[in-house]
Amino acid sequence: MKKTVFSLALGTFGLGMAEFGIMGVLTELARDVGITIPSAGNMISFYAFGVVIGAPIIALFSSKFSLKTILLFLVTLCLIGNAIFTFSSSYTMLAIGRLVSGFPHGAFFGVGTILLSRIAPPGKVTLAVAGMIAGMTVANLAGVPLGTWLGHHFSWRYTFFLIAAFNLLVLLSVALWVPQTFDKSQTRLREQFLFLKKPEPWFIFAAT
Repeated sequence: MKKTVFSLALGTFGLGMAEFGIMGVLTELARDVGITIPSAGNMISFYAFGVVIGAPIIALFSSKFSLKTILLFLVTLCLIGNAIFTFSSSYTMLAIGRLVSGFPHGAFFGVGTILLSRIAPPGKVTLAVAGMIAGMTVANLAGVPLGTWLGHHFSWRYTFFLIAAFNLLVLLSVALWVPQTFDKSQTRLREQFLFLKKPEPWFIFAAT
């Protein structure tokens, strides 16, 4: 199980790099592509939009596949999205790259958590999930500063080429270390939104 947790932690590290790595290289991106810094900042929003729409869509169409297959698909999307972003020069293609790379973000955490709940020994699920999420923390502490340094001293494209290459490493680790597991709960998508019938979520939405 340790290798599986490590593989998923590598995945969340890559997601953290992709999500937050852009923030340190906005000026370089804007200068290189010939857009304003606010326009470059929209790349953060495109990624976030991909995160929002990705999880429910993947939940709708992935019930027939093993959790490992879904993870491989998600990491492949990350790789494709970051590669598109790395080698694009037009605003439209940059936006598409960010949208695609953000699409698997939320689903990866969800699928990873379900998988660990299936394979972790009794009483170890929380520890395993924490290990997976730790990858995101390490990305913020070490990965993002490294990406910012690369962007400042070389090019923002070096930053995202590194992220895309890292996605390839994650893909290999998932293929080797994640066991074939199925989600037996088979919860329907509409059932996941029944909580909206209660008033508490709406109070939280209103407050934010």
